[in-house]
Amino acid sequence: MALGTTMVGHKMASAGVPTAIHTTAQNQIGDRMLDDQGNEYVYLKGVAAVAAGVWVSYNAITYQAVILTADGVGSVALAMAAVLAANWGWFMVKGFYPSASSDTVAGAGGLFIDGTPGRVDDASVAGDYISGAVSTGADVANVLPVQLNYPMVGNTVPA
Repeated sequence: MALGTTMVGHKMASAGVPTAIHTTAQNQIGDRMLDDQGNEYVYLKGVAAVAAGVWVSYNAITYQAVILTADGVGSVALAMAAVLAANWGWFMVKGFYPSASSDTVAGAGGLFIDGTPGRVDDASVAGDYISGAVSTGADVANVLPVQLNYPMVGNTVPA
């Protein structure tokens, strides 16, 4: 089998580090970046009341972060810093994150949108399952280790 001759997919961006907060856009929104551990991030417009470890949703049209709340729909990511509404920054979409915001979570397993905006829980909520996000252990003081693989929610209840 021969190697391909054309690169396809997302352009990988390079301006900034995962925890950078930009007051002017330093990358095109929607750009992707890998860190030296292989974690992947998407560059988004920020949102009010966000902090590192807070869960957000976004869509591929506006790339505007929205604090994740019940019945959310779209791609899901974790804020790497307090990227507020007048700012831009990186949000994790793939990899391991040791301190995601959560409610009480008993142990490793699937995650659901919590009743508190920007947090997750292991309590089953119809339509609020986050596909592509799992806890890798129990929470400690509402902080949880997670593994992400392009998480998303669809607000649907499987038949």
